[in-house]
Amino acid sequence: MNDLLLRLRDETRPHHTETEQLLYADALRSGTLSTDQYRHLLLTHGIFHQALEAAIDNEPAFFSDYRPDSRRKTNWLRADLETVQLSLPVHPQPVFADWSPVQLLGAAYVGEGSMLGGKTVWHYLEQSEALQPLLGQARFYRGYGVQTGPLWREFGEFAFAQGAPDADAVVAAARQAFDCYRKIFGYTAPQVFGHLPADTSVC
Repeated sequence: MNDLLLRLRDETRPHHTETEQLLYADALRSGTLSTDQYRHLLLTHGIFHQALEAAIDNEPAFFSDYRPDSRRKTNWLRADLETVQLSLPVHPQPVFADWSPVQLLGAAYVGEGSMLGGKTVWHYLEQSEALQPLLGQARFYRGYGVQTGPLWREFGEFAFAQGAPDADAVVAAARQAFDCYRKIFGYTAPQVFGHLPADTSVC
């Protein structure tokens, strides 16, 4: 693991842990995730990845070696959300609209990292009896499958090549991206549960 990935892993750990706990970690691990909690997770991930992919597409020169087309998750999420009678907005939320390419690299670390734990999360989902009817065609949580390791290593090489000179900014942006995940989680709650969370702003 290169120095930048080590810094990202170590210096974002508290943000990662806080975000993971918010995203129904206890219910996942105990096999008690409800259908509405699953719908909420899909919508949260959908808003995040749709916005991130749109922002990355606006920086083609910087992200050419990232190979964005090999890493798209929005269509997976769109299909999964259709299964649970939800949908993404037609236009991405302006979550990352003003982020620089270096900042987007930090956000991409968060997005790609979400694929690493996919196999474990999928196992947890399969333990929830309530979700069984929804998992037959589910796609997002299956992640990259056998390509997970190669794509992660490729991302690490790309991140080091593009981000090493601005490592502090990349790490700070990754922390902020985790914060954005938590804000999106709050923002999307009314669409699933019909009540207002404490913070309805989008990052």
